[in-house]
Amino acid sequence: MTTTTPAPGSSPAPTTSSKRPLVIGPPEGPEPPYPLRMEGKVIKGFGRGSKELGIPTANLPVPTHTPSWITDIPSGVYFGWASLLLPPSHPDYIPHSPTNSPSSPSEAFKIHPMVMSIGYNPFYKNTLRSAEVHILHPFSSDFYGCEMRLLIAGFIRQEKDYAGLDALIEDINTDCEVARQSLGRGKWMPRRGLYKDQGEAGEMDCEWLLRPLSPTPEGKEGEGVENGDGGEKKGEA
Repeated sequence: MTTTTPAPGSSPAPTTSSKRPLVIGPPEGPEPPYPLRMEGKVIKGFGRGSKELGIPTANLPVPTHTPSWITDIPSGVYFGWASLLLPPSHPDYIPHSPTNSPSSPSEAFKIHPMVMSIGYNPFYKNTLRSAEVHILHPFSSDFYGCEMRLLIAGFIRQEKDYAGLDALIEDINTDCEVARQSLGRGKWMPRRGLYKDQGEAGEMDCEWLLRPLSPTPEGKEGEGVENGDGGEKKGEA
């Protein structure tokens, strides 16, 4: 079992039968060091999310050769918002509509809530640190190679080992519910017009998730992480 120190931002909230809180973070919104940024092209992972867990995940490369926040934060489960750039050939591609999303600066990036694991997944005894993202939205097909951005809003729990697969799945499903409820509050939701499934106006600045891609120099893939205040990119993989 990996022992870590939870990040700041937790507060008393309704609990599950196992006494886990269903809401993380204060009503006022994410607290420093959040939100944190991560981006890159979706890569193939371990192939376990859909097959064994019934919870499909999208993996991003984790930079290891350049100091960045991702090397310092605890291994565990996080939540926030993801944006995905699907190609027109993808069955879930939705063309940009200026009337439906007047404030969106992007033609194809779409925002969805997400929960993610950063760490080694002790249950599977991984030897490499990974970033596995579960987007809380159904997709009919894989999207390997697509550009994905993450705005990590908070920390849910430390990673841990389990006696069996059922216990792991139960915890992941609870993580998903924590993410949904935590992100369903005004200060944690994107500003109106940025998230198509949004029922009310939010106040969280998520514009970065929708910015058009910048030209990438030849030979560089553009994956990396940024600090929480929009500073320079800290690493590439």
